[in-house]
Amino acid sequence: MSNENYKLDDSLGYRLFHASRLMINRLNQHFKHNHFPLTYEQWQIMSRLYEKDGQTQNQLAIQNERDQASVSRLIDNMIKRGLVNRVPHVTDRRINLIYLTNYGVEIRAELEQLAKQTIADAANGFTEEELDACLTMLDKIRDNLK
Repeated sequence: MSNENYKLDDSLGYRLFHASRLMINRLNQHFKHNHFPLTYEQWQIMSRLYEKDGQTQNQLAIQNERDQASVSRLIDNMIKRGLVNRVPHVTDRRINLIYLTNYGVEIRAELEQLAKQTIADAANGFTEEELDACLTMLDKIRDNLK
């Protein structure tokens, strides 16, 4: 680390935060422009359910690194929007499983295309090697801070 004065605009954390915020905003714009009732945070839940439908709220919270209360609120809103259903577990009624609705399944390809477009927007001008190196560095940062 250099002995120069700290400059917020030059800090890794600020640049990561700003880039992340811009990507989230772009994805939300894509969803809104294409008339999908979805936010980035809800997209994270949908993505996990596309990987494996019928997960518990706790599993979804862990995978998305969120607290259970915020995941519960996200799911409540997703139910209102017709994206998912909350179904009691067959043997343990204290546990709810979250399943995609038919509508949630039907819009998968379009949502994934919008997510890919957002990534392409952000990675414009990157070579494949640069993008791979960037992802590797981001993984290292996450590992360093766990």
